[in-house]
Amino acid sequence: MSGDYGSYLRYWGKARTVDKGGGFHLLVYHCLDVAAAGEVLLGEQPSLVSGVADFLRVGVDELRRWLVTLLAGHDVGKFGDGFQNLRPDLLCSLQGRESRAGYDERHDTLGFRFLTERSLNPRPMGTLAGSAAAGIDPEDLRELLTPWLAATTGHHGRPPRLDLSRRPVSHHFPDSVAVDATAFLEAVTGRLLPGGAPFDLTDYRRFSRAFPRVSWLPAGLAVAADWIGSNEAWFPYRSDPIPLETYWRDHALPQARTAVAESGLVAAPASAWGGARSLFPGFDSLTPLQRLAEEIELSDYPQLFVVEELTGGGKTEAALALAHRLMAQGAADGVYLALPTMATANAMHRRVEPMFRRLFAEGSSPSLVLAHSAARLALALEDRNRAEDGPARGEDTASRQCADWLADGRKKALLAHVGVGTIDQALLAVLAARHQSMRLFGLCRKVLIVDEVHACDAYVHRLLCTLLRFHAALGGSAILLSATLPAKMRAELVGAFGQSLNVQDASPVETAYPLVTQLTVEGLREVPTEARESLRRRVAVRPLHSRDDVAAALGQVLEAGGCACWVRNTVDDALEAYQEWTERLGKDRVTLFHARFALGDRLTREKEVLGHFGPESAAGERRGRLLVATQVVEQSLDLDFDGMVTDLAPIDLLIQRAGRLKRHARHPEGNRVDDGRDRRPPPELGVFLPEPGTEADAAWFSGLFPRAAWVYENHGQLWLTARWLGEHGGFTMPEDARAMIEAVYGDDAQAAIPTGLAARTQRAEGNASAKSAQGRLNSLDLDAGYAATATHWQDDASAPTRLGDPTTTVRLAKWEDGRLVPWAQGDPRHAWQLSQLAVRKNRVAAEAQAVPEAPLAAAKAAMPDRGEHCVVVVLKRTDDGYVGTALNGRDQTVRVSYDARFGLRYLGGDEP
Repeated sequence: MSGDYGSYLRYWGKARTVDKGGGFHLLVYHCLDVAAAGEVLLGEQPSLVSGVADFLRVGVDELRRWLVTLLAGHDVGKFGDGFQNLRPDLLCSLQGRESRAGYDERHDTLGFRFLTERSLNPRPMGTLAGSAAAGIDPEDLRELLTPWLAATTGHHGRPPRLDLSRRPVSHHFPDSVAVDATAFLEAVTGRLLPGGAPFDLTDYRRFSRAFPRVSWLPAGLAVAADWIGSNEAWFPYRSDPIPLETYWRDHALPQARTAVAESGLVAAPASAWGGARSLFPGFDSLTPLQRLAEEIELSDYPQLFVVEELTGGGKTEAALALAHRLMAQGAADGVYLALPTMATANAMHRRVEPMFRRLFAEGSSPSLVLAHSAARLALALEDRNRAEDGPARGEDTASRQCADWLADGRKKALLAHVGVGTIDQALLAVLAARHQSMRLFGLCRKVLIVDEVHACDAYVHRLLCTLLRFHAALGGSAILLSATLPAKMRAELVGAFGQSLNVQDASPVETAYPLVTQLTVEGLREVPTEARESLRRRVAVRPLHSRDDVAAALGQVLEAGGCACWVRNTVDDALEAYQEWTERLGKDRVTLFHARFALGDRLTREKEVLGHFGPESAAGERRGRLLVATQVVEQSLDLDFDGMVTDLAPIDLLIQRAGRLKRHARHPEGNRVDDGRDRRPPPELGVFLPEPGTEADAAWFSGLFPRAAWVYENHGQLWLTARWLGEHGGFTMPEDARAMIEAVYGDDAQAAIPTGLAARTQRAEGNASAKSAQGRLNSLDLDAGYAATATHWQDDASAPTRLGDPTTTVRLAKWEDGRLVPWAQGDPRHAWQLSQLAVRKNRVAAEAQAVPEAPLAAAKAAMPDRGEHCVVVVLKRTDDGYVGTALNGRDQTVRVSYDARFGLRYLGGDEP
């Protein structure tokens, strides 16, 4: 960088308003701040560049300098008159002129247009490329560099617009401005990249394919570097001119080192691998799967593991052991655990929190972040519960302090050393959602662990396949966990990862179970393993064809002093069953658990359920108690029932539900035993189902379950499930696991579905195909690159990570002294969030027109998010409890009731 006071020092880049004290930061200094942040980020995590350098066959140092130079030009669009004229006073004082230019095009797009403009002389693009541009056709050069330039100028979370506006770029960059901007680029290029771009750009064919694919990494780097470099606390405003070289050496680089260190983005060194017991010192012995995780040979390159094992087989611990081994050998810097629901994510966070520090070297400060839409509230409530239950451990506070800023936003949470969240947060990395590149940047050096992979529907499965392809291409490894994975799904997941490894034959064939499938650049390995001995068991299935049959089965368990659960497929079915059984047993012995409780009540109910039926429950807490629940008990909680009845559901879900049946070893009266040998009678699962006759008609399932007919729409698969259970009278694990799944989901099984169910089955399969196609359509294209994805960009709140009926966030309120206050009491910082729940939008879409405007506005003003995107339902006490009104999706008034015992109920009709 030259030592003179160039005319490019006459442009402002950031400014405070007068009411905030005024002052401004020169544009070129901000550009250097961001470049310095990128320089330090890449220096602290050299592995971010090494994989791309190997792929492009260039030197690591040369590639790093190229990226830092591009970052220095990330805000070149701010030189334009449109941006500068946002502060006419500064334009006048710095340049002594006025402009009529309006800010009708964002500076990121203006910067991209400036850098790629054909007509400018000299051409900024040639300035950046330096000697590498010699002899290259200008149009070829433009096409080659577009992915890089779009990645760095599109640093606000989405690519710049590629379509040209009606105004020529000269409207925003008159000659003098273009000269100044180009002079700045010449100065930084001469200092940071004296040899020009580190590529032989005459190899047009190779780089035209390679550059788009690698553009996703610099796009994420640009977002992170700009976020750091824009923080005034780290980079104080400077308006007095000094030479660029001086600013770079004495200000930008030292401040960037401090900023990156304080940001939490410095990689924490992994601890040495010392075996699985070093991670889990409380383990007396390892399961066969966990021993395999210790011993299986690892590759030095990205690799995929698909782990299929029964619930309780130690899959999570095996996955964390594999992840630690990858970290210890330098193949990864952290972990992200992706779960199917917020409840499962919360539960996983509680499991990981005591051990995550053991993944890292002593003395390091790794961060653990819970990443989902209600994460901050969940963590606050965990702290509250600890305070209620006893003093918090010191490391709980320390583990959050180093990453507190990360928890401020879900998009930042994936940058933590260990992240736990829903799969949605990871899937947003491959959707056209703002800041998706930052998510990819956060994930690329992590081991991605996806639990309950079988729970993905056709749409989520397609997005996950895309994510695996991206993750492998950017150098990441992944571990997929499932107890019940269909062979076709496994093949598609393996194939997606294999595409980026260029593995030609990645088709799994092994049918053993449990099974670990490993894919590396060297090829595919399928390693059968043994099941955990305590999980080997026979579960008898008792067909129940009437409500009287169900009552007899549950009553038998309860009368014997045991505890039981009835899993229903819809909330309204659960409400109906709960009312029926409270009349039989009294409300003190029956608990209702479903997803239609406000968050505070749901957390209270969850704690109650764990107290009565969890792993630490004792005989006195369990005796004669019944839980009526929906699918919320399938995955999220560690529950243990003496007896269970379930409505008919797809066979993989029945296996999951049965995993909560006699889950822990106990004495017959209900207390736990330490030797792992259950003294209770062998487990029996009651299944409430229609007769699986070969002449089943279209109403075979819907006749018995009219509400659930729309929850599980493939009635042919339900019939196949009922047939298999009827023919076998139960199942033996692990021997029957693979056969059960393929008997329902395998291609050959579909031919046996009765003709009467064919139309409904075909419709369900068509819907699944449509969802898969929608997933493919919504996914980003790895090979097209960041620049080619500029259309239909959405905020992450709108980007569809799942398909289904739209939902509304409802916040429950009640009147108190003429004011609307939240339903939940307690800490006012969280009371409104604790009072919220999600409901289908066709049921509740807007506030009732009768709600007074002033109190409603005051209530929303008190909410942390100012009440955006929520519907407030005001509840009034009546003889029937608390009742409120709202408008449904057809703008009709609807009535709802709510209480902590039943949750939300729709009055005047059942939910379909």
